[in-house]
Amino acid sequence: MKRLFPILSTLCLSLLCTVLAAAQTAPPPPNVLLIVREEIKPGEMPAHQQEAAAFIRTLVKANARIGDEKLRDGRIGMSPVAGNENEVVYLWPYNSFADMEAKAKESERLASDPALLKADFDRLPDNRLHLSQRDTLAYFRPDLSYGLGRIDIAEARYMVMTTFRIKPGHEDEYWEMVKKHVFPARDKAGIKASYAIYSSVGGVPNGTFFQFRPLRSLAELDERAPIATRNAMSGDTKEEVDKVTDRTLLMSETMVYRIDPRISLVAPAMAARDKSPTPFWNPKPEPEPMTAADRKPNGRTARRQ
Repeated sequence: MKRLFPILSTLCLSLLCTVLAAAQTAPPPPNVLLIVREEIKPGEMPAHQQEAAAFIRTLVKANARIGDEKLRDGRIGMSPVAGNENEVVYLWPYNSFADMEAKAKESERLASDPALLKADFDRLPDNRLHLSQRDTLAYFRPDLSYGLGRIDIAEARYMVMTTFRIKPGHEDEYWEMVKKHVFPARDKAGIKASYAIYSSVGGVPNGTFFQFRPLRSLAELDERAPIATRNAMSGDTKEEVDKVTDRTLLMSETMVYRIDPRISLVAPAMAARDKSPTPFWNPKPEPEPMTAADRKPNGRTARRQ
């Protein structure tokens, strides 16, 4: 019995650790997002990849010069799987709008001081490859989100991004319907997806919301979550959902993006959460492909590229 007690104690401790590990969830989404959508000239996507890589090299150097880790910046870059093939989307996460402002000021300080990184920012390529660019500010709505913590963004390789706009004055009606009917139907259908909802602040028409669903693999789309959710509803529920949707929703558009680590830069703590056998985040920056003659100094301190 004396020998059995330590064995049982070790087994119980092991089981407890397993339960605690299983109970752990992914960190919540950032409180604020700057969503940058760039439309690239047809046929210029490879050249744009070089531009974006040049900006990442400069951003890495800038972060290395910043003593305060809280002021270091980063983004997630995404290219389309289903959507406009000439579009690139960047997600810049922030703890708050004050955090965003502080990081912008630090970037401007580095980019404007000749003794710091002004020369590096001046050497960045210009935006001659862009047809257009739209910047949108949005804040996280945990009260409207679903399945948070199920998927860690550090493990995601794809992102489903749905943009939808609700008629002014009908936001409460729409979201009450979603909470009353859609959420229970997802639970009944056993949907394992995670949906983070953001409400727009500026840059798009009023009443615009964004829904982000991270995917570890495209195979997760085989779940057909929207169809499974609707099939889990009763006939009366479907009728009610359709009526409210028709009365409140102005538009809805869904895109599927592949997360591209080459044009992304994330915090080391986030990269460390990815337990995949092959390192994904923050790959070694590609060498500068352009010569001095190809560079066009323009004094810009843009944060996107």
